[in-house]
Amino acid sequence: MKRTMQIAVREFLSVVMTRAFLIGVAIVPIMLVIVGVALSLIPKSPAVSGRVVVLDRSGAVGALVQKRFSDESVREEAESDGRRTKAMMKDAMGQVPMSDATKSMVDKQLDGAKQARDAAPPARLTVELLTAGEDIETIKNEIRVSQIRAGADGGQPARLVLVVIPEAAVRGSVVQTDADPEKAAGSISWEPHEVFVNPQLDFEVQSTISRRVGEAIVDARIASDLRLSGTGLTPERLRELVARPRADIKSLTKEGEKASAGALQILVPVAFMLLLMMSVLSGGQYLMTALVEEKSNRVMEVLLSAVSPMQLMLGKILGMMGVAILLLTIFGGLGMAGLLAFALADLVPLYKLAWLGVFFIFAFFTIASLMAAIGAAVNDMREAQTLLSPVMMFVMVPWLLWLPISRAPNSTFSTVMSFVPGLNPFVMVIRMGGSEPVPNWHYPAAALVAMLTSIFAAWASAKIFRVGVLMYGKPPNLATLWRWVRMA
Repeated sequence: MKRTMQIAVREFLSVVMTRAFLIGVAIVPIMLVIVGVALSLIPKSPAVSGRVVVLDRSGAVGALVQKRFSDESVREEAESDGRRTKAMMKDAMGQVPMSDATKSMVDKQLDGAKQARDAAPPARLTVELLTAGEDIETIKNEIRVSQIRAGADGGQPARLVLVVIPEAAVRGSVVQTDADPEKAAGSISWEPHEVFVNPQLDFEVQSTISRRVGEAIVDARIASDLRLSGTGLTPERLRELVARPRADIKSLTKEGEKASAGALQILVPVAFMLLLMMSVLSGGQYLMTALVEEKSNRVMEVLLSAVSPMQLMLGKILGMMGVAILLLTIFGGLGMAGLLAFALADLVPLYKLAWLGVFFIFAFFTIASLMAAIGAAVNDMREAQTLLSPVMMFVMVPWLLWLPISRAPNSTFSTVMSFVPGLNPFVMVIRMGGSEPVPNWHYPAAALVAMLTSIFAAWASAKIFRVGVLMYGKPPNLATLWRWVRMA
């Protein structure tokens, strides 16, 4: 046992004391900060100069579309969007408890993002109204080959979009049916308007054009409806009246009422699964890489002159488990610190953290045993990747199914997956953070399955390790590895 622990300590220090490990641990939070800052500085839409050609067959929308694209309306729209975004963020911050310092930091980030968007040159789009006699196909061909320009260059802006608005898009047509004529008398069918765009036009600019034209069509419908025009309601006021009200959702916890976490709850099972997968697969990868290098460099022969194959394999697994525990502690601690900062620590009770540790141990022993067997059986990393692919595909199944499992953690499918050997540790940590409490007996039962799986994996890997660690030449396939398990 003493030699096994010496090997474990050596393996642990040989990984965590390297510069690559320290950089790898630090690079994740650094990249998150960099991506967050970069996203806040990206302008809302690219600067594009061009004409929006409108063929209004109703005769009621063209002027309203021009008004929507005027400089004054565009400026008011940008200011309104900024106010709406900031109000939504403030509402979100009101829903999620946080300290005053955190709120102040978020306010500064919102102001910085708004300044960056304001500094970016907006899209310069002008509206050209067509008469009914102009050739539509000629305009389509012109739009198809037009060049997208960032900003005006003094010449005539190119035609980038063609909008065709039929009369039935504004006034509609009454739907007549024989089944229920009274109901049909009040049913109106609106014909869609067509929008033809240059294939290179940015999707956000397309969305902006479509939204402004759609709002102009709604304004024309309201103005042409005698029932609404008689009330004196403006389109803006009417939209305010029919806007969806905001609900103030409260969670009833043991400590009393508090703001609901809302969509943040779906992140808990994802975070649990990522923590488990990242720590288990990282530690297992370190173990396999070290074994392949030592075997290819003939260091393994020297080590086996002092210790037995079982002591060597167990020591390496324990050492890499220490590395995996360190990774789990660091990133899990960062996650818990974030939950504490936002007063959301109740989303992760202590018993769930305890079970996360239990399932981590069994999952790591299973995966690390398999990777130790692969590392001992091959001669280089290229051969290792061939045998590792089936293992990785099997482990990735919970990742692909995390959403249905987390949304229905007590369904028959989720329950069955909780007892599939090799997968059940990952499935159980997803179910722990799901939308429903898991029956208490599922935890020890799943842990028992995971423990038996890890014991079997360690037993089979030890047999492969003992045979393959000193074997060179042609790499074995899965059938050969199974023969080693049976004969050793």
